[in-house]
Amino acid sequence: MRPQFDYPPTVELLQILAQGNNLKQHLPKAVRLWVILRSLYGQDNDVVRNSLSDSFSYEDWYKEFFTETKKLSFGDKVYHNGRDQKPPFHDPDCPCAKSLAYWLFDSELTLPKPEWVQSFLQVYPMKPEDLETFLATGKNPEIENNKPKNQLPNVSSKNSKRKKYAEPFPNGRLFAITRRNLQENDFATLVELGWLEPQKNQAGEILTHHYCKVEVFPSISSWKNSVLPSHFIPQVDFTEISDTYFQPINGTQRFFMHVEYVVSKDGIDRVGKWKDELKRIWEKMPVNPIQILYDSASLSREASRIVYPVCIYYFQRATYLCAFGQTLKNKRTINWHNYRLDRVQELRELDWLNPSIPAELRQLHDTNQLNEPEYILQKISAAWGLDFYRESRKMLIRFNQDFSQSYIKNSFRHETFRFLNEKQEFIQFIREYKPNEQEKKLLKEIFQDLPEDINNLDYPYAYYTADYRIDESNIIDNTVMMRLRAWGPMVEVLLPGELRSRMAKDIQETWKLYHKSSQHK
Repeated sequence: MRPQFDYPPTVELLQILAQGNNLKQHLPKAVRLWVILRSLYGQDNDVVRNSLSDSFSYEDWYKEFFTETKKLSFGDKVYHNGRDQKPPFHDPDCPCAKSLAYWLFDSELTLPKPEWVQSFLQVYPMKPEDLETFLATGKNPEIENNKPKNQLPNVSSKNSKRKKYAEPFPNGRLFAITRRNLQENDFATLVELGWLEPQKNQAGEILTHHYCKVEVFPSISSWKNSVLPSHFIPQVDFTEISDTYFQPINGTQRFFMHVEYVVSKDGIDRVGKWKDELKRIWEKMPVNPIQILYDSASLSREASRIVYPVCIYYFQRATYLCAFGQTLKNKRTINWHNYRLDRVQELRELDWLNPSIPAELRQLHDTNQLNEPEYILQKISAAWGLDFYRESRKMLIRFNQDFSQSYIKNSFRHETFRFLNEKQEFIQFIREYKPNEQEKKLLKEIFQDLPEDINNLDYPYAYYTADYRIDESNIIDNTVMMRLRAWGPMVEVLLPGELRSRMAKDIQETWKLYHKSSQHK
C-alpha cells in the first residue's frame, strides 16, 4: 500500500524540497512542491488531495487541482494552462488565489506560526518585518532591494519584440504562476527528487509531461537525520554551495574550504575541551549558567565571570562564546559579551539555585526572558561587526568608479552595506544620519554632484553606506576597521568625522614607518 504524504512544512523538510538551496530565495518553490505532494499523496481528508490515477499528465493534474475556469468579462479567460500566462484572480477558493502564508499556516498539516517563524529565523536570520513581507507577498525584501534598479529581465518574443514583464506572485498568490513554471520547474524537480517517475510508452520512450506516482517515497527518515551546513552558516550564497557539496560526489570530495584561524596549538586544545563541555551543557534542559576564568587582553589580567552560554560563533580568525551575564569590564553589570574561546582558562557548570548567580540574571531565567542564538544572528545582521551588543553608527564611504565596478558592485559585505548614488536614496541616508551643520555642507555638495543616471560609468565615484558597531568610547569595531584598511587608497571615509580622522591618523602613522625606513637606507 502506498504511504500517505502527511509531513508538516517544517523548515527542515522545505530545505530538502528546495534541494539544499537557501530558503531566503527558494521558499515559495519549496512550499509549492509541498502542496503538490499533498495533492498527489495526501491524506484522504486533505482538501487538496485529488483522485488522479497512478499515471497522469500535467493537464490531468491542473484540471483536478485548480477550480473550474470562468469568464471574468466578455473576452476574458482564466489561463491555468497558458504556457506563459499567469491566471488572474477569479475564485477566492481556487488554490491560485491562496498566499504563501495561507499554505504555511492556515491549510492542512500546518504548524503554529510562532514556532515556524522561530525555526526559520534560527537558520536564516533576517528582520522579522522582512519575513512578514516575504510570507505575505512571496518576495523577500532583502533580495528585492539588492536587485539592480532600472533593469528588467531580458524577455523577448520570437520576433524580438519585448514582452511586458509580469512580476511574480501577484498579490502574494503562490500558484499564480505560468504553466511552464509548474511543468518545467516544479514537476521536473519532483521527478529529480524521486517523488514522481516519468511515464513511458510501450517503446520505452518518455512521454513529455506525463508522470507516474511512486510506490515508495524517497527516504524521509534520512532527511530528518541529516544536518545541512546552512543550519549554522548565515551567509546566503555560501550556504547554497555548502549544502550542495557537503557530501562527496561518487566517492570524491569536490568542495574544500580554507578558514583563517589564528589560534595557537595550546589554544586549539582548550577550544576543543570547552566546545565539548558546552555541548554537554547545552544538551540538558534547562541550560545552566557557567562560571569562567578568562584571560582578558583588554584588562591585562584574568577575570572570573558568571554567564549564561548562548552559542559559539566563528568570526574572522577565531571562535567566540557569545554569553549573557556579568560583563568583562564590570561584573556588577549584566549584559552580553563575546569571549574568545581559546582565552577561557577554566569553565565550570553551575546550578540556577547557586547563590553566587546575580539576581538579575536569575530573574531573567525564571521569567523565561533569556535570549537564544537567533537573537544574536539578527543583531549581527543589523550592523557590521562582531560585538552585536554595541551601539551602531552609519558611515559614508567613496570608491573610485573603476574599483567599484570591478570589486565592490555585486559583492556582499554586510546586510546594511548598500550603493547610494541614487538621489532619492541619498536623501533618505541624510535623514537617517542626522548630520551636523558641517556635515550638511559636505552632503549637499555630494548630492548636487550626483549623476541623474545611477548607471553612468563616466561619473568618477561610487558612494556606499553601512551601519557599523562602536564601543562606549566611539571606537569602531576592529573587524570593520581591518576591512577599511584592506581597501587602502581605493576607499575614502567621508562620514562620520571621527572615523575619517582615525583612518587619516593610521595612514599617517603607517607612512612614518616607511618614511623612517627609507631614511635609514
